[in-house]
Amino acid sequence: MHRLTFALGLIVTVIMVLLTAFPPPILDRARDAVFDGYQRTEPRAYDPEAPVHIIDIDEAALDAYGQWPWPRSYLAELTDRLFEHGAAAVGFDVLFPEPDRTSPDLITESWVRFSDQVPPALPDLGLEPHDARFATAMQGRAVVLAMAGGLEGEPAEPLAGFAVTGEVPNTLTRYPAAIGNLPELTAAASGLGTISLGRNADGITRTVPMVSDFGGVLVPSLSAELLRVAQGAGGHVLKTSQASGEVSGGTVAATAMQTGVLSFPLEADGRFRIYFSGFQPDRVTPVSDLLEADGIDPDLQARLAGRIILVGSSAQGLFDIRTTPLDGQIAGVTLHAEIIEQVIAQEFLTRPDWMRGLEILIVALAGLILTIFNRLERPLIGLAAALSFGGGSVAGGLLAFMQWGLLFSPVMAVLTTVLVYLPGTTLGYLAKERARRSIRERFARFLPPPLIAEIEKNPAAALTPEGAERDLTVIFVDMRGFSTVTEGMPPDRVVTLVNTFLSSVAEALVDHGATIDKFMGDAVMAFWNAPIMRDDHAAAALGALNAVNEAAEQANFYLTSQNLPRINLGIGVNTGPASVGLMGSRDRLSYTCIGDSVTLAARLEGLTRIYGTRNCVGPATVAACPDHMIAVGLDLIAVKGFANAVEVSTVLPRMSDGAQEFAAAMDAARAAYVARDWAGAEAAFGRVAKLNAPFCNTALLAQLYLDRISEYRKTPPPGDWTGAFIATSKR
Repeated sequence: MHRLTFALGLIVTVIMVLLTAFPPPILDRARDAVFDGYQRTEPRAYDPEAPVHIIDIDEAALDAYGQWPWPRSYLAELTDRLFEHGAAAVGFDVLFPEPDRTSPDLITESWVRFSDQVPPALPDLGLEPHDARFATAMQGRAVVLAMAGGLEGEPAEPLAGFAVTGEVPNTLTRYPAAIGNLPELTAAASGLGTISLGRNADGITRTVPMVSDFGGVLVPSLSAELLRVAQGAGGHVLKTSQASGEVSGGTVAATAMQTGVLSFPLEADGRFRIYFSGFQPDRVTPVSDLLEADGIDPDLQARLAGRIILVGSSAQGLFDIRTTPLDGQIAGVTLHAEIIEQVIAQEFLTRPDWMRGLEILIVALAGLILTIFNRLERPLIGLAAALSFGGGSVAGGLLAFMQWGLLFSPVMAVLTTVLVYLPGTTLGYLAKERARRSIRERFARFLPPPLIAEIEKNPAAALTPEGAERDLTVIFVDMRGFSTVTEGMPPDRVVTLVNTFLSSVAEALVDHGATIDKFMGDAVMAFWNAPIMRDDHAAAALGALNAVNEAAEQANFYLTSQNLPRINLGIGVNTGPASVGLMGSRDRLSYTCIGDSVTLAARLEGLTRIYGTRNCVGPATVAACPDHMIAVGLDLIAVKGFANAVEVSTVLPRMSDGAQEFAAAMDAARAAYVARDWAGAEAAFGRVAKLNAPFCNTALLAQLYLDRISEYRKTPPPGDWTGAFIATSKR
């Protein structure tokens, strides 16, 4: 079992390391879900003073000004008004690839496209074509138009170039061609940026490409180009892992991008991870507010002056709606605004190349350490280690996110702790349980040899298969602190310890005529007066007390010689009526006894921990105490589950050192206690505490009464109190 536990732990660890290094899509989804949870836990704080604003072509505007696309004359007017209100730069999150067919010069063409009639001659209205009007509005101004990636289209001709520190990474987002704008509009613009943002496999946008490869030409994103134009910069710089002259992991990867004086980190594929603040009403102005304004509106000027303006749409029909970790549906133009805000504020989320290596290291350490603890069968230490690795990874990941914007995934560390610790601990538990079960089955056959002969003569009468009512003296012998002593101990050592101890105790009991009822892990139960009746069963049980103590000492001598711990014991003895016979199911019977007197014997064994004695004996058994033994009254107590109080005593050999002195001191102390002479009782129990009695922890016993006296001084007992105490627990 040890080898199986160790091998299983190593195999699981290797598998988890490989999955961390080369995660399948399902683990990538789990990692993304954790990162989304980080952002929902602490979104980026929105700054109302951020120099970015959105003009939203919303549903209300479409209702008011007509369906999209609008006449370019509207957009020209919008452009004029934006710059009149002080816009620093304007970016359109919209494509203009075709001529405006609402323009006066193109109206007649649309009228007769599917008609045989001669087109009517329209008078010269002196109106400038809409596309020319829009181009005029953009001319000489900081306006950025959009382009998108496509399978077919024109070669990309960006208005700003890229300087690359090293080779161009082959992991960038690639498109064969570009879908652009009318040449006259492109010529009037100050910049061109892509609006092809892409999505994750689950439909949630977390990262967007800041630089894309259009047929071998590098094109910046709309947000990056707006930052360039707003600063008046000449171009962009793409930094790669070759910037230091080395290739990271054998592959050229993007690391960062610089636009003007602003620099921001990129992931290996040139994508930027957005740290979302979510939808903010203060960030958006409906387009109708601007188009309906009468001259320069002071409120609009306060919102727009000196800011980068993004024109986009939240209308469902225009299909530019995105899902983010914070918002189920949000206008795509908002993502560009979020990016610009982060770059200007220099607030980023990063997942450095070394982060995956750190996750692999933690997974390997967690798996190996937990495997070792499972092999050593140290479940509590293993549990502490599992909680440290699992909980520490979760807490550490959240702390790294909140303090430094680092993205650490605890998913694999948590999975490793669970998949290594639980199976290993289960196997260890099964090994121990199998060893203990073997011990119980072996010792449950113990009966005194004379009784076996009597049973053979008349098994039906002796074993009473239908049960019989009989006075029995029952004894429980329990190993003190067994769980603490054997914690982390290998099963074979547990077997040695339990076998040695219970063998010695069982032999002593059998030698004194007891019938071994059962072994309960680290405890043994036996009784006298069944199956063969005997009149002196109570005296026989008391006579076995000293023999059991001596057998325990002999067992401890052997255990210490084998570098095993010493074991202390507690004994409970009681005499009373019980049902005895073959009991159990139809297929499995055992010879045992049940009844209140049996339960009381078990409770008395538990009381030895409270009183600090080796044995606690019930009153019916004490009544049969032979002359060479002395019974010292300990308490009058109603044990857990019993209404009536019984006198509890400890029985000692009369010639034991200090036995007489201990008996006299306890009698005096308890007499003062029952008489409610609290001061006298305190003094008497103080003298008890000072006695040096090897058979009793007198200080513990005295303190038990002193604590009760302290409570009775505050709340005196009722008038009919006889000194009885009601126990609220079994031990």
